[in-house]
Amino acid sequence: MNRASLFRTWKTGIVLLAALLLVWAVATRTLAETQTVLFVAALVFVAMLLRIETGDAAIGFEAGVVFGAVVIFHSPAAALVAVFVGAGLHALWYGTTHKQWRIDEAYNAAQLALSYSVVALLYSLAVAHDAAPPAKMAGFTLLLVGYLVAHLTFVSIRRWFEEDASPLDFRRVLTLQGKTLLLATPIVAIEVMLYPRWGIASFAIAFLPVLIVAYAMRNEAEAAQQNVELLRRNKDLAILTESSTQILSAETDHETLRRLMSLLSKLAKMKACAVVTWESNPDVAGTVYRFGECLPTDQDVLRWVDSAGFAQSAPSRAFVFQSDMRKFPLSSGRAIQVLIGIQTPEVIYGVLIFETEDLSILKAGSLNLLTLLVNQTALSLQDQLLRREMREKTIQLESHAATMSTILDVSNSLIGQFDVDAALTRIAHAIRKAVGFEQVVFAVYDATREEFVRRAHTGLDDVWEDVRRKRVAADEITTFFNPEFRVSNSYFVSHTAIRRTESDLFVRPEDADDGFLKPDEWHENDLLIAPLMSGDQLLGYVSVREPHDRRIPSVEKVQTLEIFATQAVTAMQSARQYEEIKRLTFIDALTPAYNHRFFQEALTKELHRHARTGHELGLAMLDIDNFKRINDTFGHPVGDEILKGLVEELMRNARDTDVVARYGGEEFAIIFPDTPAASARDAANRFRELVERREFPLAQIGRTLQITVSIGVAVFPRDGATAADLIARADAALYIAKKQGKNRVSMATRLADSEVVV
Repeated sequence: MNRASLFRTWKTGIVLLAALLLVWAVATRTLAETQTVLFVAALVFVAMLLRIETGDAAIGFEAGVVFGAVVIFHSPAAALVAVFVGAGLHALWYGTTHKQWRIDEAYNAAQLALSYSVVALLYSLAVAHDAAPPAKMAGFTLLLVGYLVAHLTFVSIRRWFEEDASPLDFRRVLTLQGKTLLLATPIVAIEVMLYPRWGIASFAIAFLPVLIVAYAMRNEAEAAQQNVELLRRNKDLAILTESSTQILSAETDHETLRRLMSLLSKLAKMKACAVVTWESNPDVAGTVYRFGECLPTDQDVLRWVDSAGFAQSAPSRAFVFQSDMRKFPLSSGRAIQVLIGIQTPEVIYGVLIFETEDLSILKAGSLNLLTLLVNQTALSLQDQLLRREMREKTIQLESHAATMSTILDVSNSLIGQFDVDAALTRIAHAIRKAVGFEQVVFAVYDATREEFVRRAHTGLDDVWEDVRRKRVAADEITTFFNPEFRVSNSYFVSHTAIRRTESDLFVRPEDADDGFLKPDEWHENDLLIAPLMSGDQLLGYVSVREPHDRRIPSVEKVQTLEIFATQAVTAMQSARQYEEIKRLTFIDALTPAYNHRFFQEALTKELHRHARTGHELGLAMLDIDNFKRINDTFGHPVGDEILKGLVEELMRNARDTDVVARYGGEEFAIIFPDTPAASARDAANRFRELVERREFPLAQIGRTLQITVSIGVAVFPRDGATAADLIARADAALYIAKKQGKNRVSMATRLADSEVVV
């Protein structure tokens, strides 16, 4: 059983004891004695109405009546009846006027009656009933001392039960009891002197000065109380003014809460304090300020907030708990705990938990001041939140405007840009600037080899040549194109997933430890990939690494990256369309080979490039043997089919870098870039043998036909430095091959030594 329960039991016991003694006292009185005592009780009731209480003591005007009755009647029972009945009537009056009935009022009446009864008993034992008036007045001093002891005893018992650790103000108690003595002494003296002649009327006569003095002292007390209240309000106003200046001028949440703690320390002696918040701001999430031995968790406070009925629409209010009833004890020992919600009509920030041993905090004015301070704090926090949101919105808008400007600049720069590598490089630099990634890589998908070829970058200047040469198997990238990694239409691949691959795709093969990474912190081996898609067709990808803010990008940033990826797709499609148009412009009208014009431009361009690199280039001039006879025998349509079939055979077996062109009539040219003389000769012989073995199906005549070709080969730079020289030497070699019997290869390099190679 805690002290609060024990105190309730104690109060009930005192009331019952006083009631039993009252019944006994009334039963032992005669009717006349009872009427006299009840008259005194009525005067006690009036005196109780005039009683001036202050803290643990009071100016009891009833003392003049009760002490007089004790001296005159010499009866503890009479004192008990007079006080208990008079104080009981006062308790009934209080309950009726205040619309509440409390055991405390009955307890106060009972303990007051018992206190006077005890001192009456002591007086009856110490002073004889028939003693002279001077002796009786001398015994009056004993009454005062006894009453003081009894009063202090009951006050101490109450304070122990209520666990009130603040010291008792004996000076104030003794001062008030001294005033009671000064008031009661002349009144009791008048009653003692007048009673033999006037009887019970002497109490009424002596009570008139009590009314006059009480009226004067109540006015004085009310004025003093008003003065105290005015001083308190002035102090509260000064604190509120200071708090308004300090709290509202704070620039951060931490500073606001720190200043709140400082102001609270001026109001009461803090034993422990904590502010628990659960706002989304990471700077103040959790328990921010604490002074105490233990601390509640956020979850505990949140559960209590839900159960206590906190609501955003409701004003802040204080919850007060005595020592044994504290919700979240912050310290050991006895203390009063106050909980106040830090909230505004829009949002609940958290709860202030405050512990003190100062009883004055329980006063309504003190609690109101605390609540006002907390409300100011909540308004300051809300103001900072709004300012923070406005700053963030402004930054976002400025960033968005800059991004849109960059996107527009890139779009304008891509107009008329048909060089894929140049376009992708420009977009890579735009991504670095607008999205904030140090490394950007564009790779194009080669469907024939099922691999990605890196074509453009930013941030990899020192290692780009090595990175560009190493191709990436398609499945090493597409394996991450699954819902596990998807963010918007892109894929965020964490370093833990990357470590499972064997590719050098990620540039830095070393694995770094996670260390103390925050949940949104970017690891140096993380990767973000945006596929380059044209409908359902995969064209390539763009990958980014090393964000400038070292944070995993938001969905908004990923979507911005995807806008640039779309621009890259548009640039690649435009370049491909341009190349297709350009290709159709330079394609022979009959066969899929390039035409004569393209051949001349391509040969000139390649010769310039090979002159810079110092590499050799082979040129083969090829002519169909006896082609005129085929036209004359089977007709020109059959001849056209032979030309088409020949070009298809040549292009099917040529390298991607080789150029197959129709030079004119039945004569064709093949450019072999980066090919020395021996390799050019071998390639020409391979083409000759393939043509010789092939049977060309001819639907017009319902049969197949075999043909042969003669080839002349010249090599740059030994056989010529210009296109005209090289063509002339290759054509001369072709003439020799024809002259030597056809279906053979002749090298221009050996013609210089009068040698023919078959």
